[in-house]
Amino acid sequence: MYRMRNEENIMKFSVHQMIPSHRKYLAEYKSDEYFQVSFYGKVPPSLFLAHYSKVCEIVAEDLNEVFEIGNIGPEDKITRLDRMHSISVGDAIRVEEGDEFGFIYIVKPAGFERFHTSRELA
Repeated sequence: MYRMRNEENIMKFSVHQMIPSHRKYLAEYKSDEYFQVSFYGKVPPSLFLAHYSKVCEIVAEDLNEVFEIGNIGPEDKITRLDRMHSISVGDAIRVEEGDEFGFIYIVKPAGFERFHTSRELA
């Protein structure tokens, strides 16, 4: 269902994760909101814009492979831009190339959910 194969090439995706100091703040002072993000992948647009940053770019065929590479490698398919943890529930993956360029997907407990396009968030 989440296959976005480009038979000619693999595509570039960017991974966005909650900024560590923001995650700590939300966990301490807005625990219900943090719980919704961390356990259910419920990320409101305002929370994404205020608390997430781009941590890496991954070259892969589709979202499933991005998830796999972000958790077990290979490292040569990852360009790290900042400190990051393994890809998990509540993280965001942005399609950087292809037909779905600009679409953002949130990692859910099982699979992915299309979030917004970059233009919709601007």
